[in-house]
Amino acid sequence: MVKHSSKPVSGGSWKQKKECRFSSLAKDKQSASKFGAKMQLKDQKKNLQALVTQLQSERNAESEAKKLRIAENRKRREENERKCEIVQKITNTKKLKKIKKKQLRSIETR
Repeated sequence: MVKHSSKPVSGGSWKQKKECRFSSLAKDKQSASKFGAKMQLKDQKKNLQALVTQLQSERNAESEAKKLRIAENRKRREENERKCEIVQKITNTKKLKKIKKKQLRSIETR
């Protein structure tokens, strides 16, 4: 069995040596801010929040307008496709029984 030394190969220990106890550390006094400064900070936060909500609402409005435009384009495209179709009216329904299945699939009722 090989005995390992207590010191790691890298030369440093994995725990750092404490210089002093936590209780003896010098504590900073919290700076007492003035009431006016607090109110000014509060107003700045409020204005910033209002700006953020405004930007979000503008972005939402833009996306809604884009969705509407896409839907209108799709609808117009479908209408144009229907206009350019060649339609033949079937008056004799007995012909449907003679038609092959592949042709039956292509038939649409309106």
